[in-house]
Amino acid sequence: MKWNAALMLSYTKPIPGREAKAMEVFADALTMYGKLAADGKCAEPEVFHHLIGGGMFIIKTENLEAAHEILDMDDIRRMLDTAMFTVEDFNVETVVTGERLMRNMSLYTAIGTELGYI
Repeated sequence: MKWNAALMLSYTKPIPGREAKAMEVFADALTMYGKLAADGKCAEPEVFHHLIGGGMFIIKTENLEAAHEILDMDDIRRMLDTAMFTVEDFNVETVVTGERLMRNMSLYTAIGTELGYI
């Protein structure tokens, strides 16, 4: 399967006093995204952790629509909302990659050239 979009979930550190719940949400996220990957709805989650705390999940999907479908799932919504209450600077973004990125960059370059900025 080609991965042309991704969800990026990032965070800095647990809110003081909520560390145990933050770890629980982290484990829940791994489990949920792992099950979605097993079902073919996304790639296995890639997890990155800063050496001094905080980190991010990258979950690649076939397209933006598939990423938005995942974000609209009730159990995912609940996990994301819980994360907002347990970690600082929690952020969720949808981004493009793969073939979609190349199409977007070609359009960007064409417009920049057309406007005389490139």
